[in-house]
Amino acid sequence: MTAVPALPAWLLVLLATVLSTAVAGAWWRHARERVLDLPDDRRLHQVPTARGGGLGIAAVLLAAAPWLGSGGVAFALGLAVTAGAGFYDDLRPLPPLAKLLLQALGAVPVALAWPLLPGLLGPVLGVAAAWLLVIALVNIWNFMDGSNGLAATQALLFGAAMALFAGAGTPAAWLGLALAAGALGFLPWNLPRARLFLGDVGSHALGFTVAALALRAMQGEGAIAPWLPLLLASAFLLDASLTLLSRLARRERVWQAHREHLYQRAILHGASHGRVCLAYAAWTLAAASLAAWLLAAPSAVAWGVTLAWLFSGIMCHALGGRRWPRPGTDPRKDA
Repeated sequence: MTAVPALPAWLLVLLATVLSTAVAGAWWRHARERVLDLPDDRRLHQVPTARGGGLGIAAVLLAAAPWLGSGGVAFALGLAVTAGAGFYDDLRPLPPLAKLLLQALGAVPVALAWPLLPGLLGPVLGVAAAWLLVIALVNIWNFMDGSNGLAATQALLFGAAMALFAGAGTPAAWLGLALAAGALGFLPWNLPRARLFLGDVGSHALGFTVAALALRAMQGEGAIAPWLPLLLASAFLLDASLTLLSRLARRERVWQAHREHLYQRAILHGASHGRVCLAYAAWTLAAASLAAWLLAAPSAVAWGVTLAWLFSGIMCHALGGRRWPRPGTDPRKDA
């Protein structure tokens, strides 16, 4: 049985937002001279900035675990391991392989609790697919956390939309509201001017919860269709995946930090952090509107439109790549 909160949803969202903001503020006062993200040629910021502000988001999400029913303990355990690995990396950088192993460990409980499409894939492949999904989204949110407000805004929109589509009072709806509230509480520290970064603790917590929310919402009676979270996360999925494939094709070390994502290239060519955040938010809001329209459509139509949406995203990414070439490849600057 799921523990139903005694307070109304709007009050819980308000309290969760305040908690996220307060924890981030307390951490900022400690970290602003001790735990700094320093500028270098692979980052977009120009001044040393405190990192680790996602602690407040992690706290909110852990507090929401009791509302998830039988998978709540698995979610809390996995989140603690995954976000904990990120927090340790914020304080003292971990080797990439060690961090990946901890992410893989943290993904296990959620994959076992909520396999991906077990009716189609079977129990073993369903667990394996869920495990890979969690690891992938943790890293995607980590890769895409490089511009003010971007990662938190995308998580906020994903959580709010999933809460709406999952239905009031469902475990997925409560988790979606917690995700949205945690991200909302952090944003004043990061947008429009960044006084505090999410850090790996924040990006890991967001990516982990996006994956867990998608998996939880596809379980049981009233489960959502898989195309829906695919649409809602398409902005990050497309930019991260296409950039990764491009780097693999050039045989680059994909685990190293870089400035080749489309959002990074746009900022390097003069776009503001706020405009980039707004553009990605507009894409996700359009995807959510499309998803709402597709809810009553036959499955084949919904999947066809989703694939067409993803293809249009690939075309937009290609056009954006021409407008904002990779660092070091712009002939206008190299001439």
